[in-house]
Amino acid sequence: MAVHSLRAVRAAAAFALFAGLSPISQALAAPAALGPGWKLCKSANPDERISGCTQVIADLAKEPRQNKVAAYVNRAGAYQAKGDYVRAIEDYGKALEVDPASAVVLLARGAAEHAKGDLDAAIADYDQAIAKSKKDAAAFMARASAWRAKGEAEKALADIEEALKLDRKSPAPLAARANYYHAKGDHDRAIADYSEALKRDPRLLAALIGRGGCYYAKGDFDKALADFDAAAKLDPKNATALLDRANAWRGKKDYERAKADYDAALALKPDLAAAKKGADDVAKIIARKAASGDAVPAEAPPASAEHEHN
Repeated sequence: MAVHSLRAVRAAAAFALFAGLSPISQALAAPAALGPGWKLCKSANPDERISGCTQVIADLAKEPRQNKVAAYVNRAGAYQAKGDYVRAIEDYGKALEVDPASAVVLLARGAAEHAKGDLDAAIADYDQAIAKSKKDAAAFMARASAWRAKGEAEKALADIEEALKLDRKSPAPLAARANYYHAKGDHDRAIADYSEALKRDPRLLAALIGRGGCYYAKGDFDKALADFDAAAKLDPKNATALLDRANAWRGKKDYERAKADYDAALALKPDLAAAKKGADDVAKIIARKAASGDAVPAEAPPASAEHEHN
């Protein structure tokens, strides 16, 4: 059985891209010949899936073990997609009563607990999932996410290193380790890992933004601009990429372009305080520049880019 997942978990958003901690979106398979409830229980629509799985669960005694697990997991995934983590956790628990050895379900329940903010419970489930499936890189990445959320950076790094040993194709562990080094201020090592991650996936937005942030921190605004520009082209609605590009333009004293990117970021995210402050700051600089006969006023750009250490 395979469980597929979305990429957006509210409580773990900063790290979920690399950790695989998101709500289950696609349903577990069940035989197509079963009753009408099963058709809805496999629906991509969370409300339909909840309705269908509830029908199936109401008459669950006649179902084989695999189908019992699927019904609870599918409904749990639908609740999780709707942000109802309490009910999701309850259903994952019911699935585990049927199949206590399922590392997949333990990992899924851990993700729901993580999203709910219960990090200790999430780590306990991740521990069990790893004990049952020691070669699952996703489980180590999930636990690394929880350790990170608890402020245990070194424990997170240890799990990321394990994931790197197990998965030599995915960019996720490399990008996660890069984030660790970036947060530590070791920008050269972070750049090396981001670059390797981008070789595996040139469209990995978070790695582009992260590497650009490292170049920015090193004062290499041209390379930072190249990465932020690539990120903005990949996702024109990414306010962080626009904000970071604005800061890089500001580092190069191109205030008009900086103002345009700050304004574009604010159009996408009006409550983005850093963009509002940046736009106000450069508007004043542009006004002073005009008043002083086009002289460039002395000012330092923001100390760091506003990217997230995912």
